[in-house]
Amino acid sequence: MVAMHRTRVGVIGAGVMGTAYASAMTSGTLAWRCELVGIADTNPDAAHNLAGRVGCAAYNSPDDLLSQAHPDAVYIAVPDRLHLAPFLTAAHHGVAILVEKPLATTLEDALAMQEAARAAHVVARVNFSNRFNPPFVRAREAIDRGDLGEVIGVSARLSNVIDYPTKHLRWADRTTCGWFLLSHLFDLVRWLAGAEADRVTAAGVKRRLASMGLDTYDLIHALVEYEGGLSGAYESAWVLPPSLPSLVDCNVQIVGTDGRALIDTHSQTVHIATQQHLSYPATLDWTDASITSFLDAADLGVPVPPEQLADGVENTRLLVALHQSLETGAPVPVVREPAQQ
Repeated sequence: MVAMHRTRVGVIGAGVMGTAYASAMTSGTLAWRCELVGIADTNPDAAHNLAGRVGCAAYNSPDDLLSQAHPDAVYIAVPDRLHLAPFLTAAHHGVAILVEKPLATTLEDALAMQEAARAAHVVARVNFSNRFNPPFVRAREAIDRGDLGEVIGVSARLSNVIDYPTKHLRWADRTTCGWFLLSHLFDLVRWLAGAEADRVTAAGVKRRLASMGLDTYDLIHALVEYEGGLSGAYESAWVLPPSLPSLVDCNVQIVGTDGRALIDTHSQTVHIATQQHLSYPATLDWTDASITSFLDAADLGVPVPPEQLADGVENTRLLVALHQSLETGAPVPVVREPAQQ
């Protein structure tokens, strides 16, 4: 049974996601479940501003937060290329870890983080939050029931308006919409269909953002071939006009031998078509469910599964191959080490 107490949580990173999750944990249905004990950021002003808004202490480093506030768990929301150091610090302090996607931007970092969590015997998860998004939950249920037959193809788009890289992220020129957005889609297909990526071919365009002094892709297209024959076609852009009704544009089609699921997160709906019927189960927000699932795992105190963070490692593995294909213009295999004996 899950311990019914308020989990003490620290947030590392006072940017877009740190702000969103700190706000979620101090309001609404989560306020009874967790106590936010501190915000850490290498930018003291950002840490103090966010801490003042949500009513907790501010710290200048992850180590200060962990050694002085003594949280039970931390949420790491620093720029994606910087996940390793705060993750290792949190593992050293023996606290549960929720880290933003992608797990890392190099396979070496991802594997080091997986090993650190294993050695410290701490709960560690990548924040693949769309696994808790109701349209995708309904689609997963339909796939598990066999309503769609065998999944043979996915076409998916996840894009942002241009405000994201130009106004909301201080580090957009040091990442890509592949790391920032396609990480979600790649994980979703692995989770929905149990598919392991085999090879990726990618192409990208640098024009609008480069003209604004941001050396990053406007748009990325990727074709991923999976073991077993599944094919995935992906698109991600973060130069969409700010006049759109939502900051995020996400549409996913899952094609099976016997049916189709079409998900639109703008309207938070999923259309599931089978051989017998078509359904439109409407859905709601999922942020609380994502955080609650992590807090449950942090509180249970059960043995940590040896395969934890495997999803994050595989996600990084595919993303690394994607960016290699962007640079070379050629297909890149998703290489895996031989299974451990």
